[in-house]
Amino acid sequence: MKTLESGSQDRRCVRTRMAIKRILMKLIAEEDADSITIKEIAEKADINRKTFYSHYKDVNAVLDDIQNDLVDQLYGVLKGCEISRTLRDPYPFFQKLTEVISGDFDFYKYLVRSQSAGHFWEKIKDALKDRIMDNLHDQMKSGKEFLSFTMEFIVSGILSIYWEWVSSERKMSLAQVSRIAGALALNSLNTVNGGENFSKC
Repeated sequence: MKTLESGSQDRRCVRTRMAIKRILMKLIAEEDADSITIKEIAEKADINRKTFYSHYKDVNAVLDDIQNDLVDQLYGVLKGCEISRTLRDPYPFFQKLTEVISGDFDFYKYLVRSQSAGHFWEKIKDALKDRIMDNLHDQMKSGKEFLSFTMEFIVSGILSIYWEWVSSERKMSLAQVSRIAGALALNSLNTVNGGENFSKC
């Protein structure tokens, strides 16, 4: 059973980690990430280096934690989505994702283009892919392995379309982009499902 003192310490730890992450996100939006030092983060977060090291071993560890936070948020979004409907019309999912990243767009723009981008996208892609496969396996005629290949193609495509829109001047509306992504996803699913119209599932 936690004491009041231990509970207070836990809250302080959470606040400190949040402060460190927020400072790093702010710094990355303003300067070259490779030039950011632990000393700089500690000073702006109003902590000492020892406190930083009690939470993270280096700057990359903070980045990993931020990535995991985003993936956790996406899991929360996906739990509230009807997967077959999301594939037909990914607009609600795209809208939620936009809400998540819009407040720190410069940071996420850096993250997607950084050396760790592949690892970051893999986390997001796997979260979406696993959720879809768990829900669609019984509806598809193809085996699990074949479905996995199909979902790899579809999810990668949907995320690429979304990020292309986010990074562009956004002359097309999010609803229009969603219709394109949904049509491509459905066409792929119908093709691998023996021509059966998945949109009726």
